[in-house]
Amino acid sequence: MISVTRINIKKTLCVLLAFLMTCSLMATTVFAEDPCTSYSYNAWGKAVPSQNGYLVKDTITGKDMGLDQLSDPESPLFVSEKEPNALNDAKDFFLSSKNEFYIVDTGNNRILKTDVNFNLLACYKTFTGSKLTEEVVDETGATVTREVTDLKAPYGIYVDNDDIMYIADRDNQRVVKCNQNGEVITEYTRPDTELYNSQSFYCTKVIVDAAKNVYVICPAVNKGAIMFSPSGTFVGYYGANRVEVTAEVIKNKIWRKFASESQRATLVNATPVEYANFDIDSEGFIFTVTEVANVSTDAVKKLNPAGNNILELTTNAADLKFGDQETVTYSGTTYQTRLTDITIGDNGLINILDYTSGRIFQYDRDCNLLFTFGCDQEAQKSGFDNPNAIECLGNLIYVLDGRNNDVTVFEETLFGAYVHEAVELFNRGLYEEALEYWREVAKRDGNYNMAYVAIGRALLNQDNYDEALEYFKIAFDDEDYNRAFEARRKEMLRDNFTLITFLILILVVIMIVIGYLKKKGKIPQKLIRTFFKWLGTKLKPLADKVITAAKGGKKK
Repeated sequence: MISVTRINIKKTLCVLLAFLMTCSLMATTVFAEDPCTSYSYNAWGKAVPSQNGYLVKDTITGKDMGLDQLSDPESPLFVSEKEPNALNDAKDFFLSSKNEFYIVDTGNNRILKTDVNFNLLACYKTFTGSKLTEEVVDETGATVTREVTDLKAPYGIYVDNDDIMYIADRDNQRVVKCNQNGEVITEYTRPDTELYNSQSFYCTKVIVDAAKNVYVICPAVNKGAIMFSPSGTFVGYYGANRVEVTAEVIKNKIWRKFASESQRATLVNATPVEYANFDIDSEGFIFTVTEVANVSTDAVKKLNPAGNNILELTTNAADLKFGDQETVTYSGTTYQTRLTDITIGDNGLINILDYTSGRIFQYDRDCNLLFTFGCDQEAQKSGFDNPNAIECLGNLIYVLDGRNNDVTVFEETLFGAYVHEAVELFNRGLYEEALEYWREVAKRDGNYNMAYVAIGRALLNQDNYDEALEYFKIAFDDEDYNRAFEARRKEMLRDNFTLITFLILILVVIMIVIGYLKKKGKIPQKLIRTFFKWLGTKLKPLADKVITAAKGGKKK
């Protein structure tokens, strides 16, 4: 009986073990094929797996926001019984200084205001005080002229510290400046000047600086952002992109020098590409992104008040790359990066949204890639279908999807927290204080190349040159490796200077004495050769160190 029971127990354990192993294999397979896993890039620009810095915390829909209150006659937020209770092709949203969200619900021609938890606070559909007029057909069928009161396909919004809203009312070709009661203060319309050569003013995005100057993006304008004074006067253009240098551009430029007037007319003019979106940080710098897939020049810029890109001054601009560095392929389809929105966190982190792949690329102040996360709907059922806008608050990142009609909330992971703390100290030059955080990062993710560079710099600051060299070697960081090697060489020469000098003096004296005795014939040639051979074996290790140090640190 006991034997039978033991056999049954063994069989049961074997079945359970087989089941667990099968589940484990299935889980491993799913993880390996999951296209939404995070990745980073190694020293050769190749994508390598990485720990997740962010994970999805929640998805917010119109129902979660309480949009059904807009069609409820008993609700204080009631608009009409036919008011939609879901988002429709929302193009933009903005997080104000009071931590309130303003969602541009484009398809429903309205602005929704919620608290930080996406509880509905207000809905803006009609505005009073507009100086624009439009022709409409009244109830009698007659055509009448009236004040423009309703939004028409709004695309963008900005809210300043005084709760003044600036709405890019695209199809009305205006930017509306209004208060929280929907009363129009100023309208920014097509500039009436020869400097503005576009016939339209289909504005899509708007931001405002601390001096209340207004910057507007129009897809038809490629001279930069359109800039207005607080009163609505056209000031000029701000921070135009440069023309991307291609073989076609170079050929046309050379050919224009020799072509006739008629031939020049047939050549395609090289023009810069317009911005897709922008954001302004707490210091007043404006960050811009360019969406067109084949444009790498000025893909991301950080503009000062004069409109100059200071990323070229604070970083190695020639090496800057944003978005995917490799061509991304999902399910047989090849994607190219299209940067559609950018947001700057209070911690200075740069978060960029890729419209094509649904990826979020996060960079530090020096444009070092920290994390890549998110994906498109084709890659995963829960991915983005039409990611239009991105915002951030503390350790949370929000992405607005215009086709799924929802907001996805990403939350920082423990690994992400370690990286962010380490990066903050690292960028402030506090390498040694950041050392333990970077060691934890490297322990959790062996592919995180930035961790090895940071650890190496901390060790270099501690004069631990040998260990620093090892970390720089792992990271393939030539510049820091050579710097550490030079410091190591100087230390070696300094520590052994007295010994080296003493040995050189002894060698000189010996050479003089031997030469003198040799001339007198008092020392056999065989004895001299034996002595120098012995001396060479004793001095060779020190000589090798001196020679290697003199050559420098280029060879690893």
